[in-house]
Formats: sequence, structure tokens, C-alpha cells
Amino acid sequence: MDAASGYPTTGTALGKEVEFRYVDGTLILRCDGEESYIYDKDVIGVVSDLRADKKEVAQPQLILRLVWLAVSSKIEPLAVTNLPQSYVEKHLILRIPKYLLVPPNQDGSQNLHVVVSTRSGMGEARQYYDDVLSKTLSTVMNVSHDIEREKYNVHFTDSEGSVTDMVEKVILSRANEGVEQTVILLSGDGGVVDIVNVLLSGSRSDKYVKPTIGLIPMGTGNALANSSGLNRDSTRGLTRLLRGIPQNIPTFTTHFSPESAFLTDEGRKTQPLPIESGYRSVHGVVVCSWALHASLVAESDTTEYRKFGSERFQMAAKELMAPDDGSGPHVYIGKITLYKTDDKGQEYSEEIPDNRTSYIVATMVSNFEKSLTISPASKTLDGQMRVLRFGDISGADVMRLIGMAMNGGGHEKNEMAQYAPINGLKIEFDESDSRWRRVCVDGRIIQVEEGGWMEVRRSKNDVLNLVA
Repeated sequence: MDAASGYPTTGTALGKEVEFRYVDGTLILRCDGEESYIYDKDVIGVVSDLRADKKEVAQPQLILRLVWLAVSSKIEPLAVTNLPQSYVEKHLILRIPKYLLVPPNQDGSQNLHVVVSTRSGMGEARQYYDDVLSKTLSTVMNVSHDIEREKYNVHFTDSEGSVTDMVEKVILSRANEGVEQTVILLSGDGGVVDIVNVLLSGSRSDKYVKPTIGLIPMGTGNALANSSGLNRDSTRGLTRLLRGIPQNIPTFTTHFSPESAFLTDEGRKTQPLPIESGYRSVHGVVVCSWALHASLVAESDTTEYRKFGSERFQMAAKELMAPDDGSGPHVYIGKITLYKTDDKGQEYSEEIPDNRTSYIVATMVSNFEKSLTISPASKTLDGQMRVLRFGDISGADVMRLIGMAMNGGGHEKNEMAQYAPINGLKIEFDESDSRWRRVCVDGRIIQVEEGGWMEVRRSKNDVLNLVA
């Protein structure tokens, strides 16, 4: 019988006769009077003969599942036969997707790359590659008769500029030659942003072919992964890597006044911003922010804070909202202009009359963290920029609105919040203390000079695909 309603089927697992039942996202295996369980959230996929465009259940198959250890996970293939049909239909990987079969160059060099950002997040990327990703690729490629062995390049990054250097030297030049390329990226949002900045700031030929990114999220916030559905299960995007569809990654460009600069080395040093079309410019995919959001990212971007993962943002927020001197949270001063589109499709400017702001973000994603739905109206990779702003409100009210966002939303409808689709925005800063003139673009902090400004708009050119 089929197990769609929990009815059992009889097959084998590791050579032993097993009774299978598939109920409410759980595969139940009963053998010798004992039951074990495999949960959907831990299943990467089911593989068999990947040449066959069919869903037969009698042939031998492998369930690729994650097994959780004390502080990490590993892949553990389970050899089975005669799985419930409904289970096969949900998890079967019919064939290796084309973006993992990109042909090599004439000189034999590969166009499938795996980039392991060893410094991202909690530093888990190297172990995840060794224990999970590499073994998943080996298993899938060995089962497939299309590929005799693994054919990809592995790059381990150990410095801030490692991804940038690889993209400049390899990815951009080949994309300009019309070469199809795929990068499996074990990184946080920062790795994607590094790639986007190189591709958007570089020269692109008429033959340019957008590279495809398969993102394995390893950062602290992982906004892009959480907003595009990659983190819906426990596999860190592996289910999408093997069964997803490449989709365009919308990007934005932020221009800054002439003396603006990156803050580096935990805010102790500065680095000039690149110049494009006469402006200091930075590109992004997730968020451009000022006020509380930018400050808490800046304050928490230290080696000590990063040990706490995504909790570092909440820790920094508490310190910003309740300073030790008892003064209360800072209210940020600056003129904000929104760029919107009217009913006739014409753009117009809307100046916010109140120049006192507690919190403001411009974003094209829904979730900054898995549980932080900052922009509920945002859809997966739809490219619509939205602004969320709180004016001059108390620290308690700010935390209450953020708390609502942490619980699925509702904050955007509150009378204290301003939330709307926009084409972009401009901020003209009126702060004497440089601490309150910091802007966040996808985790990177930019210091704006006194009397300076910034403007963010949706980019006209998109240069990268994401498997989602």
C-alpha cells in the first residue's frame, strides 16, 4: 500500500526487511519490533539511477540524511528499497541539475567552484564542507552515470579579500567570455555581496553570462537564505542546491558623499570607497540602513561579539537602548527623502517632515534572521525595495516593534511605523558626532563625513543568479 495516509509498505534498509510508514513529515522504520525515525527537515534527498526519468520504488535507493552530533552534523546515506511512493515523490532527485554540470574549459579547467569561507559566522564552513557537502556531491555524482568523478575546484578563503580576488581573477573574466559558471558558496550574506560588488563594479562584455550561486548559509544572520527559503529545513540549502531553480538576485547601489569611507579593524581604521560614475559607491543585496540598525551592526562587529552568533545583535541593541550613563537611546538627526512611483508610473520625491529617526532600513528581503521578519510584504527575490522607519519614539516602543517583527510581523502596521514600497531614498546627515553617521550596507559599515549624504536605489543591472 502507499503510505500517503500512513499505511505501511514493506522494503529493506541496510539489507534488513523493514516496514515503512510516512506520516506528517516523518518516515517511520519498523524492524525487529523497534522503530526509528527520519524527519523531512533532515533529508537532503533520495537518489537512485539519476539517468532514469522515472519514480520507480523497487530499485535500490539512498536516503541522504543529516545525522546530528554534539556540535555539528554529518551526512549518513541509508540504502533502502521499496520506499513509500509519497515519500519518493517528495524527496527523489531525478537528475543532477544543469548548473552542477557546467562543462569545463578547453584547457580542462573547471567552471564549477566550491568556495569555503572559513571565517564566516561561527567558523563552521570548513567542517560542513568536509563532513556534509563534499560527501553529498560525491554520493550524488557517483550514483549518476553522467559523471565519473567529482569535477569542481575548491577554494578555502582565509582573509577578507579572498572571495573578491577569486571573482576578479576567475569568475568575471570567464563570464565576460560567455562561459557558464556555478559557485557553491559556503558563506554568509557577505560572500554574496563580495561577488556582487566585483561583478557590478567591473566591466561586462556583450557576451557576459550571469554566474549562478548555490548558497550554503554559514553566516550569523543569513538574510538572503532566510528570505529565499534556503533555510526552511536543517540541510542549510542542500535540498535547494540539488533541486532548485536559478533565479535573478536583485541588487541595489548606494552612492555616498565624497569623504565617506569603510570602517575596518573593528572601527579603528578607514578604507576609501570605490568610485563609480563619479560617486563613492557600494552595492548590496539585503539592506542599507542608518540609525539603530546600522549602529548595532557596527557595535557588534567585533571578535568578542561574533562568538555569540546572531545573538550579538540583540546584545548590542540592549546596550544602545539603555546606555550606562542613563541617557536613553540616541535619536538620529537627518533629512530623509523617499523616491516613490505614482499611479501613472511616474517617480516623485517625498520628504519626511520629521528629521528625527530611531530606526530606518531600505531592504529587498523579508527576513534579516530566521525569526526576524522585518519586511513581511517582501516576496522571494521580487526586487521591490521597501522602507521601514520609526521616528522619534521611546526605546521601549522601538524594542516592542522589533519584538513584533521577531514574532512574524504586525509592526509594519503600527501607527508608529512607516512602511512602504520605494524606488530608493536619500539621507542628508545632521549629526556632529561621527558615531551617529554610520551607514550599514549588507554588514559593511560606512562612515559618512559631517554634512555628508547617502542615496540608495535599485540597481539597473543584475549580474548573478541564486539557486532557490
